[in-house]
Amino acid sequence: MLNCSETPSLFVSPSHEIISFNAHFETIFNWHNPQPLQKGLSITEHQLPFDHNHYFRLFEEVMSGQKVDTSLTKQSHSNTIQCYIKGEPIYCNQGTIQGALFSFKNLPLSPPSYREIDTLTHCFESILSEAHEGVLFLNQDLTILYHNEALTKQYMYDNRHLLKNGANILEVVSEVDRAQTEFLLKLALEGKIIDREVPVNASNGQTYWFKIKIFPIKNSTNQVIGVTILSLDVSQKRKFELDLQESEIRFKNIIENTPIALAVLDKNFRVIHINSAAEELLGYTCEELAGTDIRNIIFCSYFDDMGSSPLFENSDAFFTNLTSDRFISTINKAGELVTVDITINAYRFNTNKTIVLAARDVRVLLKQEEKLQLHSELFRKIAWQQSHEVRKPLANIKGITELLLDNATSSSIDLYLNYLKEATEELDTIIKNIVNQTYLTQGE
Repeated sequence: MLNCSETPSLFVSPSHEIISFNAHFETIFNWHNPQPLQKGLSITEHQLPFDHNHYFRLFEEVMSGQKVDTSLTKQSHSNTIQCYIKGEPIYCNQGTIQGALFSFKNLPLSPPSYREIDTLTHCFESILSEAHEGVLFLNQDLTILYHNEALTKQYMYDNRHLLKNGANILEVVSEVDRAQTEFLLKLALEGKIIDREVPVNASNGQTYWFKIKIFPIKNSTNQVIGVTILSLDVSQKRKFELDLQESEIRFKNIIENTPIALAVLDKNFRVIHINSAAEELLGYTCEELAGTDIRNIIFCSYFDDMGSSPLFENSDAFFTNLTSDRFISTINKAGELVTVDITINAYRFNTNKTIVLAARDVRVLLKQEEKLQLHSELFRKIAWQQSHEVRKPLANIKGITELLLDNATSSSIDLYLNYLKEATEELDTIIKNIVNQTYLTQGE
């Protein structure tokens, strides 16, 4: 009979044991209880759609032989549950009450919202517990409402052992960072969003960098009721950026201090940087040429081959084989045609393809070559003087010494003449070596 009824119904014994129920009541019951409904169990051990006190009152009235027909209201979380209940005693053939039959109307036709809220809360906390970012919820008075596990492993807060619900966040941060923290939280309570990287001085003496985002928590009426703080340790990223910045500074210093005109280009031959030597050669400043295609200034058939040669495509082959060493023409800012000796090389710098173009003014090279030729002629002249002009009187001295040795009249004079002979031979050997070395240096 109960199963034929569209109304959720429950039949319990005088001792509150479940005797029978229909499918509609079982569905509603399972929304409120994790364990399935079973016959023989006491109904009072389970959660009902209304308060147990109401159940006991109605049960006593029914067991006294009365029929009841009433409405009950139950407040749960943000929901108000109101249902209509009918209760009547069930008698046996001898007229004894066998139990109470309850039927319900207007029960919620979907799971109660607070159950959904509990489920969502559990899912939300599970997600936050696995997050890499530190998550912190604060009340308006800056007391902690919630924090996840990741926050306890960060050096974001000096007194991490004080991180607990109800604690004031200003007691958790170090004294050095307290004023800054209070200022940022005040901005968030005023409705502002803060997103920045900040240094934090840890108790171990080191400084850590954190990317933090602080934003207000608002209710349905758009009133600020708290603050959320997201924090992520970016110390390694910050260190990498500083190292990269130092590398770029060193690289620019090397470029700048090189006497050869250098231009650093991107993969499309646009100027990134030129040094002072290149500024002097071309007549342009680095700011004037920044972003300019170098091919608009330097005219080279090597660049014209880009359309036909696979080496000029933006490929690894291009940046492996690109190299040139040739005389080309360029026009400086004053409109003068300048011939330069150019060298092009390509490199990979932090996964970026970079071209370094070195140019030397041929006029300077010619001056250097002229200077080398003058030096070479001077060396030849010195070598000729040593070989002919110096060795001639030396040979005369050597010959006279030998004649005197042949006609020496005393042993003391003979000793001096031998010293003189050895000195002239030694000097002759030195001059020969100088002459030979000079001609060897000149490639003769």
